[in-house]
Amino acid sequence: MSRMLLRLLPVVLASAGALRCQDPVVAERITEARVREVVSWLAADERAGRDTGSPELEQTADWLGERFAAAGLVPLPGGSWFHEYTLPGIGLDSRAVTLKLVRKVGDKSAEFVLEPDKDVRLLRPADLVSGEEECTVGLVDDPVLQRLIDAPSARRTAVLEVPAEHPFWKRAAGAHDRLGSVRGASRPVFLIRTGVLPARSADQEVAWSAAWTVPAAEKKDVPLRNVTATMPGTDKKDEFVVVSAHYDHIGTGRPVDGDAIYNGADDDASGTTAVVLLSEALAKMPPPRRTILFVCFSAEERGLEGSAAFCKRPPVPREGIVANLNLEMLGRPEPGKEGKAWITGSGYSDFADIAGAALKRGGVELIDFRMADQLFAASDNWSFVRHGIVAHSLSAGSLHSDYHRPSDEVERLDIPHMTKVIRALVEVVREFANRDARPEWNDEGKARIARGKR
Repeated sequence: MSRMLLRLLPVVLASAGALRCQDPVVAERITEARVREVVSWLAADERAGRDTGSPELEQTADWLGERFAAAGLVPLPGGSWFHEYTLPGIGLDSRAVTLKLVRKVGDKSAEFVLEPDKDVRLLRPADLVSGEEECTVGLVDDPVLQRLIDAPSARRTAVLEVPAEHPFWKRAAGAHDRLGSVRGASRPVFLIRTGVLPARSADQEVAWSAAWTVPAAEKKDVPLRNVTATMPGTDKKDEFVVVSAHYDHIGTGRPVDGDAIYNGADDDASGTTAVVLLSEALAKMPPPRRTILFVCFSAEERGLEGSAAFCKRPPVPREGIVANLNLEMLGRPEPGKEGKAWITGSGYSDFADIAGAALKRGGVELIDFRMADQLFAASDNWSFVRHGIVAHSLSAGSLHSDYHRPSDEVERLDIPHMTKVIRALVEVVREFANRDARPEWNDEGKARIARGKR
């Protein structure tokens, strides 16, 4: 072989790898238009921030299951697209509350007896079932009221005026469940439909009192779901590569510039979009050696609860899980780092070396990130790590200023960047699914696992 050919060989091989990633299936299935379509649906205002336990998250779970079915994937044994679990919660009933408000302006007072579920609903319960006391009445976006209801233990009854289309109002209708427990020494938080009380006047001093009853909160297990699908393998079908992202976010909350919906476009509708598109593309390609298990987790924002439940009671033998590639926040690269990605805890195993070579074939460079080690235990990969499974999160963005704010919206995502990264991830998934050897922890990784179990 000539010296010229030897010098050109790396370029030729790199070009061949890049061309390989431009498989017609990948180019057809993972397009900028399709990326925008999926992430826009997930992060739309209609999803109300995809809070775990919300009707909107359940609708999202159904939608994801339909996407997996349409891709031609295979459900779990038993025919279900869902891995089910429960978390502790409470049952409330807005139909069973009573509320009488007394409004006093100077020497004049007026009473308002409110019709349950139509005019008044229960947002948060009390550790008492009745009370008659002074209360605070204000608009739902009042920052003072927001601090009051966010406090660990509210000792003053709060009444929030909300429009009928507000997610809080919709979620509190009739009998409904919410995660968590009743706060100690707490008073209730009521919602009142806008227009029921008189209009406010800035030049009036108004004092409010309330007489109320609420049903005792019923402790219960709230049913929740992870969404799953499989692409069966061939000669190593009893080994599994888990490709995951969390599809929940933090719902609705304190308004910022009048916007109370925390859409979570980057965190983590972007990762969920990648799982959906990867499943659609890979389902049209030759079957892998290992079985690929696609999972969208709920309750990540509640402390990794969905992935913890999955790993505690997995739908496949845990010892057969070879690796977890978890996808987090792919849509907002730092300036100058478009088309690049990074991996949490990359120094703990050979996972990053394997993934980095595959990403390079797809034209994506693996780089360092200043918080990569700190974030190793901050996402769903950690639930797998605690069981000894080689698991890392891959991100292609940053902890930007819109993180966990209503401004984390689709319009701020870099769709071409996302598309390039998702296309390259096809190579990563196939590499883990087809290579002979499993990824392995190194000594530093084993020590990190041991510290995490203490």
